[in-house]
Amino acid sequence: MRILIVLRQNKNLEAFLGVIRSLLDRGHHVTTAIQEWDGERDERVAAVLQSDRFTNVPCPPARLDGGASAATLVRSLRDCVHYLRPELREAAKLQARTVEKLRQKMALPVRPAAVSAFLRRLTPAQVEEWETVLAMAERSVPPDPILEEFIASARPDVVLVSPLVHFGSAQADVIATAGRLGIPTGMLLYSWDNLSTKGCLHRVPDRMFVWNAQQRDEARTIHGYPAERVAVVGAPRFDEFFALQPMLSREVFHAGLGLDPSRPTLLYLCSSRFVTKEELPFVRRWIAGVRSAAAEPLRSANIIVRPHPDIGLLPGSEPTENRKIGHPDALRVRIARPFDDPAALVLRTSLATPHGLFESIFHSAAVVGLNTTAELEAGIVGRPVFTVLAEGAEVDGQQTTLHFHYLLKERGGFVSVGRTFADHLAQLDAALREPADPAPIQAFIREFLRPHGLDRPVGPIYAEAIEQAYAASGAVSGSSRIGSDAAPGFSRTSSTLRIDMHESPELARLTAEDAPALDAPVVEWLQQSVAIGDVLYDIGAGAGLATVLAARHRGAVVVAFEPGYAVFGRLCENVRLNGCQDAVIPLPLALSHEEGLKELKYDIGGEGQDRHRLGPRDWRVKPIHSDRMYVQPVCVSPLDAVIRRHRLPAPNHLRLSRGVDVVGVLQGARGTLASPALKSLCI
Repeated sequence: MRILIVLRQNKNLEAFLGVIRSLLDRGHHVTTAIQEWDGERDERVAAVLQSDRFTNVPCPPARLDGGASAATLVRSLRDCVHYLRPELREAAKLQARTVEKLRQKMALPVRPAAVSAFLRRLTPAQVEEWETVLAMAERSVPPDPILEEFIASARPDVVLVSPLVHFGSAQADVIATAGRLGIPTGMLLYSWDNLSTKGCLHRVPDRMFVWNAQQRDEARTIHGYPAERVAVVGAPRFDEFFALQPMLSREVFHAGLGLDPSRPTLLYLCSSRFVTKEELPFVRRWIAGVRSAAAEPLRSANIIVRPHPDIGLLPGSEPTENRKIGHPDALRVRIARPFDDPAALVLRTSLATPHGLFESIFHSAAVVGLNTTAELEAGIVGRPVFTVLAEGAEVDGQQTTLHFHYLLKERGGFVSVGRTFADHLAQLDAALREPADPAPIQAFIREFLRPHGLDRPVGPIYAEAIEQAYAASGAVSGSSRIGSDAAPGFSRTSSTLRIDMHESPELARLTAEDAPALDAPVVEWLQQSVAIGDVLYDIGAGAGLATVLAARHRGAVVVAFEPGYAVFGRLCENVRLNGCQDAVIPLPLALSHEEGLKELKYDIGGEGQDRHRLGPRDWRVKPIHSDRMYVQPVCVSPLDAVIRRHRLPAPNHLRLSRGVDVVGVLQGARGTLASPALKSLCI
């Protein structure tokens, strides 16, 4: 099969590396596309998955056509209504998050609490009616031409996406477009909370691949997805963690951190910003509670605090020490000591490998956390996990979510919950005095993460399940349902070149009776030469016609150079007006063959506009004359130096507009012109 996997972020790709390797080993062709663009990451992916059957290609981050705004609004509304369903109404934090996203989308000048209060007054019948209407609106959202071109050019037999369920998900358009092209689709579940915390399933894939039976039930009860189309395969993201073994002895690990190895160690695992906006105050209260315990060994236990990987470090706990523990490069750590407690520290290890987290868990007697995925890693290692019901605005993402309850002992899990700090401390004291029985922990981990056996990696099982799921649909190598008209280069954008521009002098000139609305040769060049994900440098971008066209209708990343002070403002406004702000880098720089401060001269009456030229002399202070035509001081640099200095993405295409010092720009771009990444030049 030819399999296209569209992923939202790099972490989604990392979770499925084992699955992709297994698919490649089984002879399938796999193409991955990550919506959040990162050129360096793409190179790393290609190095990790070395196979002539694997490719990693650029992907449109989201739709940018005329239907983008309507699609986002419909999905934001559906997410809000979704959490008004009876089985979800108690998840107040989840509902509040959807309301805030809707408020931002519609620029509502009201408090989120007021919107939530209004929505919660809807009756169950009204909620059902809203869901029906919004589902109909979703189905009427038109296809995105750029996504059609992107998917068709890959010629896949199957399109898989992850995570799909996400607020206002742009991946819903991937599922809809693939279905329109007659290609089978599937959703790869990324995390334990995706089905419960990330809103509505806006477009329904043909198949869904989940970790466990509980998530299969979630798909049915929360999203109405047919259970018979769900495959329970396990959690591939933990395969690497299951295979780890300790590299450091207890003595070496603790001595390297400046801790006493004769004392037991408690590991506190921090949660995401959604669970708690500011966790450090709670951590301080928790440490104070441990230190006030009635008896040893709890009172004098070592305490290690690990920040959540999505948070640089806890505010106020910047690292003060960098160390290597064990034999050379065994474990590199960063340590902070913000607690005025010699036996308590904040520890950070490299995110590139899970080994640092493994060692931290392995050498701990017990693990504590509010609501975090890392509790599952603790269960894999066999350590007991404890939590305490927290109160206060800084930790409002614990009890008011659904997935918090999944791991609790009272729900069949392995996490012990203390209703009060006193209960929690008593549980910790008991755990340090008598080691926990690992059997119940192991049983839950098998059921939740590896339902086909603790000793069986999930990657190969997952690949086999994908293979079997689509074999019946005829999705075998060479059987793509896309016709020959959808080969690479296929485009349906020519008839839908709509962009929105603020009224301006530049636009007035272009729309005059004797002038075309757009420069036809430039439009033709963009359509024929610029591919999805390419990087275009628009030099002399003006108000941004070519910039917006390339970003919105070609799916390009654009670096737009425009030194005119007034037209630069309109360039930025037009980028925002067309929703291209995540794909365009506007820079108020002039390019030439040398560095310096030059004079930018304008046509009479056109100060700040797009008709300007660089003067030959350096700018200098002059006598003040109020009636003198403005000559703008402007920073000038060679293009090669700008790319190097600001670490800009290497261009695949250069466009030099009218009025640009072409010779000077090209003289300052010798390295860029010699780069194999450069595909075309439009002057």
